[in-house]
Amino acid sequence: MNKTMNKKISPFEMKNIPFILDVVVPLWSPPTGDEAFRRFYVEYIVRNNIFENDFRYELLESQSDEESKEAFCAAAFFARKGDVCKVNEWYEKESKNFPQELKKASEMSRTYLELMDRKTFNMMKDDDIKLSLYVSRKTGCGSILLNEICRQMKEKGFKNLYLWTDVECNWEWYVKHGYELVEKEIYQPFSSEDEDYWTYIFRKTL
Repeated sequence: MNKTMNKKISPFEMKNIPFILDVVVPLWSPPTGDEAFRRFYVEYIVRNNIFENDFRYELLESQSDEESKEAFCAAAFFARKGDVCKVNEWYEKESKNFPQELKKASEMSRTYLELMDRKTFNMMKDDDIKLSLYVSRKTGCGSILLNEICRQMKEKGFKNLYLWTDVECNWEWYVKHGYELVEKEIYQPFSSEDEDYWTYIFRKTL
């Protein structure tokens, strides 16, 4: 556990996924389905970025002198080459609540996420690590969490931090904070006649 003023960095607890969804559902929701399906769809994306390792972190902020009163502020998930994601076990159970025509949207998302992860992992060496997901509910808290965990990653011997993102996210943030753009490509299945769907892979020396 690491403390910064009234903030605490600790291992991520899966019970806090709904806090992440509150941030990203408005950004990543598909144009189909009801609120329940949209949350399911986005939770599937979030869980795709949670791997079976110990590199899952959250930043909590104390709301009073009582240690039990803490607000969830940010989360960051990382993965090494070879790390496994077990999201499909969750998907097979939860997707039964929705009709097949809606699930096709999630299957398109799965194809895209697996492709981008594979491309990023292929660029990495064994002493590199990937930032899979980075979400902040409060201005400044995400940077506190990411900076501290990157410092710890460097101490553990990791050399470079990789990540991929796309036009639906704030990819310019990484450019402004010293990340090197190593690949920029159009993902045709999500593109339209009016607009290209751009994907980006970044790298930063730790």
